Amino acid sequence: MRIPKVILLGLAVAAGALALPGTASAAYSDPLTTTAKQSLVWHATPAAALTALDDALPNVSMNTVVNDTSYDMTGCTAAEKAALPKAPVATKSMCWDADRAGTTTWSPQGITTSGDADDDGKWGADKIILSGWHGTDALGRYNDARIQAINYDNPASPSYRMLYLAVPNSTGSSFSAAQAHMGGMAWYGDKIYVTAEGSTSTAIRVFSTKHILQLTDTTSNSIGKTSGGYAAYTYKYAMMQVGYYTYAGGTCSMASDTGVPCFSSMSLDRSTSPASVVTTEYFSDQSLHGRLYRYPMGTDYLLAASSGTVAATEALRSSVGNMQGVLSNNGKWYVAHSSATINGQLWSQTTANSTSATCGSGTAACWAVHPEALTYDWSTGLVWSQSEWSTADCAAKSQTCGRAVFAVPLSSLPA
Repeated sequence: MRIPKVILLGLAVAAGALALPGTASAAYSDPLTTTAKQSLVWHATPAAALTALDDALPNVSMNTVVNDTSYDMTGCTAAEKAALPKAPVATKSMCWDADRAGTTTWSPQGITTSGDADDDGKWGADKIILSGWHGTDALGRYNDARIQAINYDNPASPSYRMLYLAVPNSTGSSFSAAQAHMGGMAWYGDKIYVTAEGSTSTAIRVFSTKHILQLTDTTSNSIGKTSGGYAAYTYKYAMMQVGYYTYAGGTCSMASDTGVPCFSSMSLDRSTSPASVVTTEYFSDQSLHGRLYRYPMGTDYLLAASSGTVAATEALRSSVGNMQGVLSNNGKWYVAHSSATINGQLWSQTTANSTSATCGSGTAACWAVHPEALTYDWSTGLVWSQSEWSTADCAAKSQTCGRAVFAVPLSSLPA
């Protein structure tokens, strides 16, 4: 979770200075406590609008996208390897091509895999990792959203294709860019959930692999209907929003831990019955304590709703600061903390205890440098995450780090 870049660096020093336990009124080692539940409200994209776009453009599968890759993942440089966790140690890692590794116009955030999506851990015949990115101020389209769909069929040579996220208009005659910070993602069946953005009433945007469109105008630097067809800033593919969830309480606040929460990250928990989506919120102010929520799945791979309202089945408060990622499995919650200056921390939490991974002289600062979301691929036993800052961002702050996608075994997470 990064707030607009223009104010990020000013907050980074303060956030880093407060990154370690014991500096706020509550310690990171305090167990979870219960808190008030928050409901969500579902809003569906008109079916006729989706049909109109499906009729106007070729509708392709996610398998088509990941077998039409345009960039190769690479091995990691020394700086990028320095961003990997110290404990638990990453057993898998890969890095981006030079343009994605160094770009200042896009930033990586959420992550999910086909291990979320389907019972066999694959989507069709393919093993897929989805990395979510948001546009930055430098792009001029802050919180535009894209997914980098990685073909992971051969872990020795992964490659990827980027697709834009878009929102159809009410008739399906055109579409616009979806606004999402992409801090968390979950993929279940054909539905792909992404966190929206702070200080709005929209909580989660939902897209569908049944509505990936191949664009007919790949030269226009615009989005929607053009004189040459349909475009999404020169991208070949765009995935359409099929609906979104709003906070039942109205606009969320990133300045309060008692009002409506702004979801900063999200993941899928397949260990519950039914499966569920879990969320958390991020605060750079260490006197505020983020909350964790659970929402069960219902029919058609959407959250369980009664008259359009989704009730949380669990609501907890954590004393871990700067929570960037959240994961839940078999009754345990895992949260990834970030620091502006050193490695982050990974905590395992229940209502009975809170335990961190440690390394060196027992320090908790062992997780990745500038870490982001978490996702668990139950079919492989691996927890995937990614680091956010580019090598240029790191160098500007006299740090040695970079962007990497990596995995650790769930069994290696703190007990």
